[in-house]
Amino acid sequence: MNATTMIRIVEQCLRLDSHATQLYSSLARHAGSQDLKGFWQEIADKNKQHLLYWNQLLNWAEKGMLNNLFDDPEKTQDELTGLQEKVHNLADSCVKVRRKEKAFTMAFKLEFYLLHPAFETLSQYVATFNGDAGSDFSYERFVSRLFDALQQNELGTLELELVGEVIHRLWKENRRMAFLSNYDELTGIFNRRGLFNAITHLAHLAQRNENTVGVLMIDIDHFKAVNDNFGHQFGDDMLRRVAVCIREGIRASDVLGRYGGEEFLVFLSSVEPVSLGEVGEKIRRAIENMPDRSTDVTVSIGIAHGHVGREVEADVKTLIHRADEKLLAAKAAGRNRIEL
Repeated sequence: MNATTMIRIVEQCLRLDSHATQLYSSLARHAGSQDLKGFWQEIADKNKQHLLYWNQLLNWAEKGMLNNLFDDPEKTQDELTGLQEKVHNLADSCVKVRRKEKAFTMAFKLEFYLLHPAFETLSQYVATFNGDAGSDFSYERFVSRLFDALQQNELGTLELELVGEVIHRLWKENRRMAFLSNYDELTGIFNRRGLFNAITHLAHLAQRNENTVGVLMIDIDHFKAVNDNFGHQFGDDMLRRVAVCIREGIRASDVLGRYGGEEFLVFLSSVEPVSLGEVGEKIRRAIENMPDRSTDVTVSIGIAHGHVGREVEADVKTLIHRADEKLLAAKAAGRNRIEL
C-alpha cells in the first residue's frame, strides 16, 4: 500500500468524524432537558478532540509509517467513501430532533456506521505507540456510553433496547477482531503482521533520528520435543510464559512479537550496541530460571544491530536476516546461548 492511499483513508475518517461532531452538537442544542443537553454536548466535545488524533495519523501517513495496516486498502477506501453520504445525510437530518428516543436512535445509527474496522484498527495502532503519554491523542467511540445512558434514562422501548444491545455487541466484537488482526491471541503480543507494522513505524523514527537499532531473534530450544512429550496445551502455556519473560526483560519502548511458531522477535529502536549482549543474556537467564517449571526451558538468541538508511523496509529485513543467521549459529553451537 502506498502512502497516498493511506492518507486518503485517514482523511475520510476525519470527515466522517466531523459529521459525527455535527450530529452530536445538534442533538445537544435541541435536547429537551439539561441533563441530556449536557450528555450530548460532552460527547460532541470529546468527538471534536479527535482532530488531534487524526492530525497525528496524517503526519505518520505522509511519512509512509502506516503502510500495510490493511489487507485491501483500496477496498477500505471505497467502503469509507460509501459511508460519507450516509453519515452526512444522517447529520443533516437530525436538525431539531427533540424526542429522546429519536435522538438515541440516530446516535446508535451513527455509531453503527462508524463501527467500520478501519477506525478500531487505527485506534489500536496509535494506542500502541502513544501509551500513557498519548492521552491527548486518544480515540474513543461512544457505543458503551450510549447504551448506559439509554438504561439510565429509562428509554427502553423494546426496539430501542434491542438496537442498543446489538450495536453494543457488534462494537465489542469489532474491537476483538481488530485486535486479532495485529496481535497473537495466545500470547497477547504482536503477531507477525502487527510486528512488522510496528517495526516499520519505529524504523522510520530511528532513521530520522539516526539511531542505532537492534534485533533479537529468540527461539525456544527443543520445542517440538516439549509438545511431543507434554502435549500442545503445555506447549501453549510455555509460549505464554516465555512471552511474559521476554516482555519483562525489555523496555516499554521496545517491540516484541511472535515471529512464528516458537520464535520471537524483539526490535529495539534506539540502543547502544555494547548493551545488546547484556539484554540478550538477561532474557536468556530469566527464561532458564523461570519458576514453577515442569521441564527445563531454554532459548537461543541471535542479535544484530545497525542503522536504518533510506530504504527503511529493506534495511529492516536485512537486520532480521542477520539476526536469524546469528540464531542459527547459536543453535549450532549447542543452544541456550546468545550470538552477536
